[in-house]
Amino acid sequence: MTAANGDSRAAACVSVAWLVLMNKPFFPLMAWVLIGPGAATRSLAALAVAPLYVCVPWLARRSGYAARLALPLVGLADTLAAVKAFGPGSGAGLYLVACGALAIVGFSAREATTARALVVAMWVAWVAIARGWLGAPLEVWPADDLAGFFALNAWCAASLAAFVGLRFATCD
Repeated sequence: MTAANGDSRAAACVSVAWLVLMNKPFFPLMAWVLIGPGAATRSLAALAVAPLYVCVPWLARRSGYAARLALPLVGLADTLAAVKAFGPGSGAGLYLVACGALAIVGFSAREATTARALVVAMWVAWVAIARGWLGAPLEVWPADDLAGFFALNAWCAASLAAFVGLRFATCD
């Protein structure tokens, strides 16, 4: 799928959306390998928001700006859902770094107001997570499982942020 009007940033957003969407089903498998079978079945909650990533390619064909706006917002919703499912100790909030990067690199200097608003939204989400404003997680996880989830989420979030940087490096 191509982005509307040759928008290279929207095309990059489509790449990121497909990468996330294609990797989502592997999260429970990775949880099973790294943490155990119980964590795998309980981590299926991470798939709940996955269908929203399909909106990004769909939007990109119609409006590059809408696709570039949607991706960090879908990532934000996905991150908040994961934090609610697994708790702040799981490291799921680290995905906000990649969302913040998308908010910065997804917009040109002319669209700085949008980028700034998204960065502030990511920061407010981080504060909400840090202050416990999302409430208790849906399930209480044993400390060992949380440590495993933290390691898994840290690695995945860092990999996603690196992909964002590499993919957007060629955008004008």
